[in-house]
Order: sequence, then C-alpha cells, then structure tokens
Amino acid sequence: MPININNMDVLMSANIGVAAVVVVYYPDLLLLRRLLMSIRNQVEKIVVIDNTPMSDNHADCVFPAWFTEQGFDVTYQPLHANYGIAKAQNCGIAAAIQAGCDHVILFDQDSFVSEGMVRHLMQAEMGLLAKQIKVGSVGPVFIDEKTGEFSKALCHDLLRLKKIDISTVETLPVSVDYMIASGLLIRIAALLEIGGMREDLFIDWVDVEWCLRAKNLNYAHFMIPAARMYHSIGDKYVTFAKRKINLHTDVRNYYIVRNACYLLFDKRMDKRWRLLTLFKIPQYVIFYSLTSISKRRFKAFILLLRACAHGFLGRLGKAS
Repeated sequence: MPININNMDVLMSANIGVAAVVVVYYPDLLLLRRLLMSIRNQVEKIVVIDNTPMSDNHADCVFPAWFTEQGFDVTYQPLHANYGIAKAQNCGIAAAIQAGCDHVILFDQDSFVSEGMVRHLMQAEMGLLAKQIKVGSVGPVFIDEKTGEFSKALCHDLLRLKKIDISTVETLPVSVDYMIASGLLIRIAALLEIGGMREDLFIDWVDVEWCLRAKNLNYAHFMIPAARMYHSIGDKYVTFAKRKINLHTDVRNYYIVRNACYLLFDKRMDKRWRLLTLFKIPQYVIFYSLTSISKRRFKAFILLLRACAHGFLGRLGKAS
C-alpha cells in the first residue's frame, strides 16, 4: 500500500501536470488505441502498466514498438505477471511521482473520455480547494457502454445506498462517498497522506476502500457533471426488477465477495458501508450463484462460500 518515493526533491520542485495511469491486461489494442487517442492531448504524461503474464501467448500483448508505430509517447512498464489492478496502479503512481507530476488520473483499458474531461476535472478541483475543501479525488460522470446508463452519485444512508441521478445540466460538483477508479483524478499530495491502493485486495473494492480510507482522513470526493467518460463494466448484464445489473466471471465474483467480507473488519471503512455490506454479502452469494456466467451454479456457490471463509480469515492476495 505505501508508495515508494526515491527522490522527494523531484516531487517537491516539479509541477508538470497530470499523468494518466493506464492499467492493461490482455488488452484489446483497438480499445487501447481509442483510449490513448482520447487522452493524449489532455495530459502531460501517459504511463501504461501491463499486467499480462509473460509466460502466456504474447499475441495480444502490448510491446513498446506498438506505441511507437501508433505515434503514442508513453512510458510502458510490463510487470510480466498478473499482480492485480492495485499493484499496477501503484506502479503507475510511482512512475508519475518520479516524473514530477502533481496529479494522476487512473484509467482502465476499456474507457475513453470526452474532449476536455481532464480540464473540467482540474478546474472543479481548483474551485473546491479555493473554498478550503479537503479534496481527495474528483471524477467524471461515466456512461456504461453496455447499458447506455449514466452513472449515479453514490452516498450511504443507514442500511441504504443512495443512488442519486446527475442532471445533464448540472454544473456544480456533487459530493459522493466513492467512485470507480477509472477516470479518478487525484493529487499526489493527497496520495502521500492517504497512501496508495491496497495490493492485497488484488482486484474489486480497491477503489471503494481507497475512497473510504480517504474519507476517514476527512478527504472529500466529488463527481463533476461537466466531465464525461465512456466505460464498460462487467462481461454482460441482466435485467432484474427493472434494473440492469452487470455480471462478472466466477473468479471476479470470488474477489467481490472475499474482499467485502474482509473489509467488514476494517474500522477505516465507513460504518454505514460495513453495516450495509454485511446484509448484502448473502445476496451476493445467492445472486452470483444463480447468474453464474459459467452456468455451473453449484460450483460457483461453493467458490463463493470459500470466498466468504477466506475473507473472514484474512486470506487475501491472488486467488490460487
């Protein structure tokens, strides 16, 4: 979780703007190119961290020559193994710090942004800081490419997660408890106090944990209506009770359930989140078993029970 800084003087003296940290895993090069095209003129530096295992077929992997051929100026760092999204994000953040950037903006490989999105985020953050608000992060409103739905502002109430619609004509920042990592703009100064992403979670709840850990230190998060991003969540979705619910693979569901169980015991997580999640975990187990993409429902159910046990016992890291 701590971010290693080898040269504090570089960090304190430089101010070259925003570094985009893009995490890829067996990337679809067409989608990656689309993302890079959308951000290349909006940030000062692009760092690509590749989680694709070296031992596997490299046919779909990215190599430095591809970026050169496409005309992208990026810092490319292959990890040669899948260490999870949190470690990859921390590696990208460390590279941004080494380069002297004062902000990072995180991206998944299947996102792309509207024109001026980063500028809208920066302007909103500057306005909030000018009001003496302790800003943890700012993020865009994103449109789910699979469902066409706009993201909602997420705030916890007692035993209820409030999902607040964002007006398309809204101009003021909207306070939220947390946002997805992709599109999240964070000041390096805030990261130095809050810390980096929890690598032992590997994937899922990483962004929620970081945002709530920041809130525990009195940092606030804001969704910026003028900033727009397109993003794809899950592998497919189902409609249930008039709601479109994104589905994931059985392994991803394992991480969702395991990490939720583990974070119940973390006192830095908001008490309302912990209470609500306690009631939701059985729902996760039942729903993910019944909607298993693999169609092996009993096997999925056993895997999710194992996820609960591992979470309660604190067995984290990559699933074996």
